[in-house]
Amino acid sequence: MLWPLALMGALAVWLGFPNDFLSLPPLVLLWPASLALLGRRAADPVTALRWGWFTSLAGGVAALYWLALPVHNVGGLPWLLAVPCALFIAACLASASGLFSLAAHLLRHRPPLCAAVLLALIWYLLEAAYALALGFPWLPLAGALAVQPLLIQTADLVGAYATGGLWVLAVLLCLPALPGARGTRQNRQAAKTGARQWLCPAAGLGLAALLLAYGGWRLHGQPCIAEPTGEKSLAVLFVEGNIDQNQKWLPAFQRQTVELYLRLTRQALEQRPDQKPLIIWPETALPFFFETDRLHAPRIRELAADAQSLLLFGAPGMEQRPGREPAIFNRAFLLGPDGATLAHYDKEHLVPFGEYLPDWLNWGFLSALLQGVGVYETGTAVAPLRYGNLALGMLICYEGIFPWLAQTRVEHGAEILVDISNDGWFGRTPAARQHLYLTVLRGVEQNRWILRGTNTGISAVADPRGRLTMRGNQFQAEALWARAGLVATPSLYHHIAPLILPIAALLCIALLVFGPKGSKNAPRGND
Repeated sequence: MLWPLALMGALAVWLGFPNDFLSLPPLVLLWPASLALLGRRAADPVTALRWGWFTSLAGGVAALYWLALPVHNVGGLPWLLAVPCALFIAACLASASGLFSLAAHLLRHRPPLCAAVLLALIWYLLEAAYALALGFPWLPLAGALAVQPLLIQTADLVGAYATGGLWVLAVLLCLPALPGARGTRQNRQAAKTGARQWLCPAAGLGLAALLLAYGGWRLHGQPCIAEPTGEKSLAVLFVEGNIDQNQKWLPAFQRQTVELYLRLTRQALEQRPDQKPLIIWPETALPFFFETDRLHAPRIRELAADAQSLLLFGAPGMEQRPGREPAIFNRAFLLGPDGATLAHYDKEHLVPFGEYLPDWLNWGFLSALLQGVGVYETGTAVAPLRYGNLALGMLICYEGIFPWLAQTRVEHGAEILVDISNDGWFGRTPAARQHLYLTVLRGVEQNRWILRGTNTGISAVADPRGRLTMRGNQFQAEALWARAGLVATPSLYHHIAPLILPIAALLCIALLVFGPKGSKNAPRGND
């Protein structure tokens, strides 16, 4: 029977990622194990594909149920339409698992070592390809493991997706081989005598030990310093407004919103009058066009000047275009200690339905999701926001889940990554915790500190090893002090990132074509 394996895989997804019940990150490693076993034991390719897809659909729905909340609560769609939206996204993501189980079925005749290496490569390639193609890489294996920094340190060598692939390889090597799947007379004889049965499990355990040893070495070699000092550090003041998403864009609440942020910021600055921090307000903290506003903008500039501090915040931006409608951007502004605008960053990777409607789904009833100013344009400038020697690599909201965006920021000289976000869309669900740890991965990959400022939480600071040195509350208007370091040294992954995907693809093809084929007399499974 295959359903116990499917149940194990679904539970591994749900309990491995942050959830409402009990989070056990290492348990997520049973996910690829169950998918591989489902594929190997399925009676035919279609059965393998179907069971792999169904397993991750069940687990994905449990982990991503919150996707229906903004569609219903913010967009105003009835549950009858909101729930299928979440199911559709989960189904798309689960198709990768169906393909993985299909690959496990087709490779079941290969010698165990060859099959495990191929499947680990396929796992990595599927995660990377789906991130590029679908634009919503929310459930990568490393995203669950990031809760325990020890397990993700190799991300600074090969990236988060390949780190997931290495853990998949370690797990698959430990799986029992199917009888008859070793492929050669020598291997079959070895299986009978037991002379070589221990090789693959020993290799799997050895790889797991190496991953843990490297993680321990990196964490020990770079001790956690919650408040770094010196020239290569800075003080940070996060301000969370905890503004209700359904009230945020109402004109009547603009003054109230501005008053709240000004009050929280001034109160915090009074507590530490000797500090000149980088003040961070979240994504679209100001729900109006800051550049053209004459009522509230002067007071905000006055705050920065009075504090003699940098002020970073989100607000809609506008650019006039002759003969066309103005271009609207999801923008991050940086004000200098004199209150003048130093620079801005326009969000590069927009959220489908929340910030724009894809052409193929530009339906009227979905337009309710486009709150505030409506459809945003895609930003193109990727240079850090600079003041003196400070270079802030900007990410807005879910841009923090894309490895290549953080890579680009560091390429252009960012010494620290800053992600301003608004997770108020998702209410009291695991979404904010999932989002936090996905973003933390970018810091480990790039060897950079990450500052994350949010509207409703979770605001946090993570060091280059993925350890949270400050973590705020959720759904609480508050100001939070922290410190962070500035790092100029890039990681090995930063240097080789463009090569990893093509090398993995070529190695996978080479093993498929030239690797040991094994016997096709492996027993058939059942469905």
